Amino acid sequence: MATVHVRGMAEKFLLLSDRGYAVLRVRLTNGETVRAVGMLSEIALGAECEFTGHYRQHVEYGTEFHVDAFRTQAPTSEVGIIRFLASGRFTGIGEKTAKRIVDQFGVRTLDILREQPDAITKVPGLTKKRAKAVVDAFATQEDVAKLGAFFRAHGLPLHLADKVVSSFGSGSAAMEAVLTHPFQLVGEVSGIGFKTADGIARAVGIKEDDPERMAAALLHTLSVAEDEGHVYLPHAMWLERAKRLLLLSAEDLAVVGSQLATRGRVIFEQVEDELLVYLPQMYRVETAIATRVRELVEAKVEAKVEAKVEAKVEAKVEAKVEAKVEREAHREVGDRTQPAHSEDGDLLTPLQRHAAQAIFTHPLVVLTGGPGTGKTTTVRSVVTEATRCSLQVVLCAPTGRAAKRLAESTGQGALTIHRLLEVGQQGNGHYGFARNRSHRIEGDLFIVDEASMVDAPLFAHLLDALPDGAHLLLVGDPWQLPSVGPGQILRDVIESQLALVIELQLVFRQAEQSAITVAAHEVRRGRMPRFEKSDDIDYYFIEEEDAQKVAELVVDLAARRLPGYLALDARSNVQVLSPMRKGYCGTERLNEALSQRMLPKTNETLQVGPRIFRVGDKVMHIKNDYDRDLYNGDIGFVSAVQGDGLIFRLGFEEDAREVPLTRSECNQLTHAFAVSVHKSQGSEYPCVVLPLVREHTVMLYRQLLYTAMTRAKQLLVVVGSVRAFEVALRRVDATKRYTRLSFRLRDK
Repeated sequence: MATVHVRGMAEKFLLLSDRGYAVLRVRLTNGETVRAVGMLSEIALGAECEFTGHYRQHVEYGTEFHVDAFRTQAPTSEVGIIRFLASGRFTGIGEKTAKRIVDQFGVRTLDILREQPDAITKVPGLTKKRAKAVVDAFATQEDVAKLGAFFRAHGLPLHLADKVVSSFGSGSAAMEAVLTHPFQLVGEVSGIGFKTADGIARAVGIKEDDPERMAAALLHTLSVAEDEGHVYLPHAMWLERAKRLLLLSAEDLAVVGSQLATRGRVIFEQVEDELLVYLPQMYRVETAIATRVRELVEAKVEAKVEAKVEAKVEAKVEAKVEAKVEREAHREVGDRTQPAHSEDGDLLTPLQRHAAQAIFTHPLVVLTGGPGTGKTTTVRSVVTEATRCSLQVVLCAPTGRAAKRLAESTGQGALTIHRLLEVGQQGNGHYGFARNRSHRIEGDLFIVDEASMVDAPLFAHLLDALPDGAHLLLVGDPWQLPSVGPGQILRDVIESQLALVIELQLVFRQAEQSAITVAAHEVRRGRMPRFEKSDDIDYYFIEEEDAQKVAELVVDLAARRLPGYLALDARSNVQVLSPMRKGYCGTERLNEALSQRMLPKTNETLQVGPRIFRVGDKVMHIKNDYDRDLYNGDIGFVSAVQGDGLIFRLGFEEDAREVPLTRSECNQLTHAFAVSVHKSQGSEYPCVVLPLVREHTVMLYRQLLYTAMTRAKQLLVVVGSVRAFEVALRRVDATKRYTRLSFRLRDK
């Protein structure tokens, strides 16, 4: 295949991946256009380039020029400069403003921006603020171009150049970091992990056995462990993981590890005959939680909650309680206990009644139980009784969806923990929590729902902000998946035996009528549930071994059969859950198929990297954006495509809030017709479809299956392999996490 050289101007990106791959329409010097394909994302529209590569025939798009290498130069024509300035790289500059700038300076425009940037303020209609934005953006693009040239020369990912520059504030600072301390980029720059930084380090001459490289690998190993949910790693495992990463000896790594400990970069803790290794922040988090929980439980001062309740008792409440107890005394009926009525009309078993009253005399209570055991009813009774005693009740949950459900079930406002702690930009310019030990939250009784989802750092912040004398009720199911972040707070608090733990086990008659509830409890015990076929049942298992056929069934069920059967809207009421992202039955392929199946092909689209968003697509926000009150896990849909961005509508209600997102901000969205089981935590859906196939074996375990099943309220349909189901039932240790919180809580 002959190598060809062509020259032309970059006219329009037809596809732009966030990994650097692009399809670019190029206007050749003879006036014709060609589709250029390759790692071209750093090319500025309007730039004049010389491309080296070869022509190929594409089945759908015809002739394409596959680029092996290219050289760019700044545009020299007025048309090219206008395209460059209006390419979207300069915030607030469209084609009209770009034309006014070029009309002022002509072909010398870019030289003026580079050498006399203040002159740009002379352009008619251009404010000082916008002029500064243009100058700053041009300087940044120049820096990115220089760094991009360095990356390309060393075979490094080009799309990371602008991220490095923006992280360090200028091209000179970015280049210095790349050339002298490339491992500094790990953690500092989104998208740069150890392997990428290691590639840069090798390119600038850092040797394999350089201590800086070994230190970076050891720290990276602990960061990866934190992402996996661990708070620490055993020393031997720490060295072994780093050894596999670098292919160096454990002895050499141990020497560097000791140096890191001496400098305070890691914390060593000897526990009997085992040495544990923490990142300093995680060590502080775990020890702070243990200290604060002990302060909460062992407080010697009279708690505000108890004082207010006792005041009510002195106001003749005691007599009323005694009379009520006499009236509501439970009686034995066979092997079951007759529930008693609470004052708000709910039926309460004696254990629920005990739980509802215990929080007023115990500063830390954990309320657990599986589906249908009455946790919601008990919490509602706690709120009612606390309000009657003039206590200030504060309700919160880890996610917005969980907080909304808590508010609906109690009739009282509930917040996410982040909003309760008033997350946002603080006085130092960094994001953090306004509520802390020096600025406590006001309240007497704090109730945290879905506590199994709370990770260690967030729990530490919450404890830090609780007022003295407060009581804390943690509500959750420890059999569900643990938090995405490090730690396993709910399990550790239960295992420590420091809190009063009340586990509701009696499944109410109404819940017993649900096959979903019965099946979930069987799975929790490690037993295969019975699969019955009936028109009035709410749980079905459709057996199919072939993963491709399972995927086809899932799409048809979610898009056509179940919405028709339940008379529900498919997009808002039917949720596909999957154990993994990849594979025939992974979320990526299922989302693509469901989007194509549910939405008309005529709908407007916006391509962002490899993703194509259609108007009407169900999408999830996957990053926290505190400025705009957007959080990881928020679900909605694309209501419109506007220019180079789209409108994200949060939720499916008529009055749902709409948020405009630029193309780059759309990288924070992912399709949500199908979501991972982990992402579904804290949510409930009218109808859940769960593919379960052997290609997901690595992720199949009991807690994941149980969590997925308990997300369904009206109907659960599992499609897949019985053998895969059995694998999930047998495996219960997949979520083992390295944490010492339960031991610290027990250790006086």
